[in-house]
Amino acid sequence: MKFLLFTLLLCFVFLSARAQIIEDSTCFAYFKITDRLRRGDTLDKATWHNFVQNKAIQVYMNDQGANDNYYEYYRRLMQIVYMPQKDSILQRQLKDSINYWFTYLIYQYKVNEEGMKAYLHRINANPGAYFDSCYKYCYTGLAVKDRKKAPDEIFSFIPLHSDAHAENKWVIYSLLCAYFNDKNKLGILGGHELHHVLRPQKDIDSVADKDRGVLTLMLRTVNEGSADLVDKKYMTYQATALLDFQRGTYEDFYSLGQKQLPRIDSLLQLSATRDSSYTLYQLLKGADNSSGHVPGTYMAYTIEQAGLKQQLLAHLDDPFYFFSLYDEASRKKDSKAYRFSFTTVNYLKQLQQQYRDKWK
Repeated sequence: MKFLLFTLLLCFVFLSARAQIIEDSTCFAYFKITDRLRRGDTLDKATWHNFVQNKAIQVYMNDQGANDNYYEYYRRLMQIVYMPQKDSILQRQLKDSINYWFTYLIYQYKVNEEGMKAYLHRINANPGAYFDSCYKYCYTGLAVKDRKKAPDEIFSFIPLHSDAHAENKWVIYSLLCAYFNDKNKLGILGGHELHHVLRPQKDIDSVADKDRGVLTLMLRTVNEGSADLVDKKYMTYQATALLDFQRGTYEDFYSLGQKQLPRIDSLLQLSATRDSSYTLYQLLKGADNSSGHVPGTYMAYTIEQAGLKQQLLAHLDDPFYFFSLYDEASRKKDSKAYRFSFTTVNYLKQLQQQYRDKWK
């Protein structure tokens, strides 16, 4: 009996040690800064510099392309948004949120601060329930064999910007993004980011320069398109829990992808017939970014709408299969999806054959 109790205790200790970690200390450090700003104090450069040296902030902001000028610009906007004596400037900038986008974002942190504090306290009070919800959504985009855990992944909340990023056993949320997405569906953002962690992935060795653009396009498209199956269907114009700029993400990505595919198809035809090569940015010209959300969302949901989702989930590590399955979906009877030209389809088959032995 004593041995059994000792064994159970060891299991408990082991499982506790492997529990998912939530790191949100920068958020509460941020709230201390905003308290001082609300009292009319300035935010000096040294204090701000020390704050943004936090590793999670650096990893996330490096992915966003931030530099010293960006941080300085953000510091000045913090003073405009929070200091009472600068309210007239704030009100003027809020009337033109397109040109003062970061003023608008920081203002959302300001007006939602109490709700954000309560949100973080709720998650910290029961992290197990939070992560259960994250995994529940994540698993909707994975085959059964891939529905594992990622106990070594650290989840960090940072109080800057509005996005999320997964890198090197680290999931980093901007607090604004997590707060409103979780108001909409608790755990949905974590589900998307965990999908990037758990999705089986391969890479290609020794890519020829002329093929690099199209292969990068394919890898990014399946990476974000498959993850977008987890969450984008909930980010519609009817999702009133989201901020205005977050609503309609699904419809916008889908519409942009529908417009983007003919351009991609045209360039791939030129690659096939003229031996031309194009960079990722040329292939995705007209998309909001080069991450793969556009056209990935459009292609992934076309596959799902055609009843082929389970086939996709069984081959998430293969971008060639993703494009081939999309082609099959687009050619189904009554499908209104854009169809790749036969020239492009054959070109992708040739690339698949060329890199078959280099796919690891």
